[in-house]
Amino acid sequence: MSSSSSNSERKRLSPVAGVMRFLSSWETFFVLSLTCLTAVLYFFSVPLFEHIELKCWDLHFKSRGVIKPSAPIAFVTIDEVSVNREGRWPWPRRLMARLLQAIDDSGALVIGQDFGYFEPDLMLRRQAILDLRGRLSAENVTVSEDVLARLDAIAADEDDDRLLAETIRGLSAPLVLGHFFYSEGSAFVPDPPLPGFLDKAAYPVVISKGRTPRGKLLEQAGIEINIPVITDATRYSGSFNVIPDPDGSVRWMPLVFRYQDRLFPSLALQMLAAAFPDLPLVIKLDQGGVQEIRLGPVSIPTNDKGELLANYYGPGYAFPHYSASAVLHGEVPPESLKDKLVVVGITTMGLYDMRPTPFDPIFPGVELHCTVMENILQQQFLRRAEQSAIFHDMLALFGLALFFLITQHFARGALLTCIAAGLLGGYVFLTHYFFLTNGQWLNHVYPSLNLGLAYAGTTMHRYVKEIREKRRYRETFSLYAPPSVVEEMLANPEKLHLGGEKKELSVLFADIRGFTSISEKFPAEELVPQLNHYLTRMTEVVFQQQGTLDKYIGDAVMAIFGAPLPQEDHPVRACATALNMVKGLRALKEEWRNRKLPVLDVGIGINTGMMMVGNMGSERRFDYTVIGDNVNLASRLEGLTKGYGVRIVIGESVWEKAKDFFVARELDVVQVKGKQKPVRIYQLISARGEEEKHRDALEVYAGALARFHNRDWKGALAMFERVESLMPGDRPSHIYQNRCRELLKNPPGEDWVHITILDRK
Repeated sequence: MSSSSSNSERKRLSPVAGVMRFLSSWETFFVLSLTCLTAVLYFFSVPLFEHIELKCWDLHFKSRGVIKPSAPIAFVTIDEVSVNREGRWPWPRRLMARLLQAIDDSGALVIGQDFGYFEPDLMLRRQAILDLRGRLSAENVTVSEDVLARLDAIAADEDDDRLLAETIRGLSAPLVLGHFFYSEGSAFVPDPPLPGFLDKAAYPVVISKGRTPRGKLLEQAGIEINIPVITDATRYSGSFNVIPDPDGSVRWMPLVFRYQDRLFPSLALQMLAAAFPDLPLVIKLDQGGVQEIRLGPVSIPTNDKGELLANYYGPGYAFPHYSASAVLHGEVPPESLKDKLVVVGITTMGLYDMRPTPFDPIFPGVELHCTVMENILQQQFLRRAEQSAIFHDMLALFGLALFFLITQHFARGALLTCIAAGLLGGYVFLTHYFFLTNGQWLNHVYPSLNLGLAYAGTTMHRYVKEIREKRRYRETFSLYAPPSVVEEMLANPEKLHLGGEKKELSVLFADIRGFTSISEKFPAEELVPQLNHYLTRMTEVVFQQQGTLDKYIGDAVMAIFGAPLPQEDHPVRACATALNMVKGLRALKEEWRNRKLPVLDVGIGINTGMMMVGNMGSERRFDYTVIGDNVNLASRLEGLTKGYGVRIVIGESVWEKAKDFFVARELDVVQVKGKQKPVRIYQLISARGEEEKHRDALEVYAGALARFHNRDWKGALAMFERVESLMPGDRPSHIYQNRCRELLKNPPGEDWVHITILDRK
């Protein structure tokens, strides 16, 4: 029967052996293999896990709550009120000229437009005048040349695109127009613009350490710019492109686009450059992509593609915002826009320039540019650069796995569950702490998933292992112990002390008398079934007292009481077992006589004392058993039953612990071979209350034995003879009669003490 290591064995393990055992364990192999597999999945960016990761990131914003923006930023929105009041979009260019002029008159620092004038204005007023002139001419209406000339002059003044361009040139605040890029693979790609526009709109300063390969930046196939007359009216233009994540939400705002091997800034970045012309706008590249973007002294952290991780301040309309119609009609106090970076955008639901964000599923697109500018001006950045992100994520992944691996080596059950839950909760807290303090994005899914799978895998393995061990224990111990003991051991494995332990136990030997001579007289095919039947009945008796069957030694039964589960009353149980064996044997004898089978008798020896119990044997084969001098003494006591003519002989240590429950008589004081100290031995007779039949004889025997030890051998002889008359054939009385006669014939010295020396095993 195999065993787990005892506590003492664990303590004896050297540190090196302990480390090697830890490294070679199944749990270590499983957790490390799982972690490596999770790392591979991390680099493959599994869509499902990436989607979950994005949602986990969004929770940080909601947990943090709303922050009030503080930079001088606002936006003017062409909203539902403006459309209902001024007319449907797109508005005439002269109306847009009025709006821009009103914003400029309010003292705006810079103005940006989150849309573009990509087609000429419809110029309906001019067309109406020209249609009138043509109709007059077609109908031969007499009109003076002065009237026709005046109509031509009025029509020329109604060029709204020219009017808007002139207004833009006259603004005090710089105006940043918006343009739009078409990414590679787009179905429509406009014609390339004139080189002059690219020179004007590109990044002014680009520092490159080697050529950046294609695919490392946001590659664009085409660009749609404002019509030339408006484009020429201002030197500033920026992209208002927004690139959502796979789930549709906007978390990254692009600051860099590459088109025709040139780099172009976003609308927000161009507005900042226009508002603060003394702060140089510089971009640094290397072969991995964007290394750094700087606006004056401010270093803007982006990913390798040049995208800024947006730090949102709350749901939509967190920034100061004003209706375009209210601005047009002077309903907004001028100081509201004074010295502010103002973005003009569209929020009317019909055009639906609304984007989902971590805070708000319907977030104004124009406010995205406000958010980027606020992040840069306040330097409230969130960070997830590719190289550092990989390092931090792998550190979290392997660090969490290693910490769990170490703790699971020492913890089990509910404690391990609490530790795993604590690790998971602690890591979630750590990700939020890094978000709040450093703006760092630590991966949530892969470290947490790996921890969960590691816990589930190791727990399942232990569960299966425990089931197998319980099955093995049940199968093995069921041969040695009764079912109730087996179930208790499985329910409370901490009570098992396997592997060798010294403790006080009781051991019982029951051997068939004269079995060798009987086996010579009867054929084996008849004797073996009888022996099996006998051993089965005797084993059942052992199990009834919760004893453990140690082994069968030929025709002998060896049983242990007090192990593997502790039993405070193990001597009592052993004695009860011996008496029940004798009773059971009486029934078997009657059955054997009826079947004409040989009648077997038994001798039983019981001893209690300290002995080693556990798995004994070699590494290949071992048994759960006991060894020690007290075990040998029990075997010797069983052998004495034949010499004293009794069925049960128990040692003095047994009697001292069981005398309140049973009736016994002292047989002798013996000194067995190999032991210096003599022991008293007793014949176990019956349980208390069952000795009526021999009460008188036992009282006389006790008196005779006292006289014998007091050197009154003559009186003792008479009393032993009386005992034999009360119990005919009583072998102990007959033995003492012979001893008395010998002592009367040859009296010993005054220092005589009776001890029977047993010089044979």
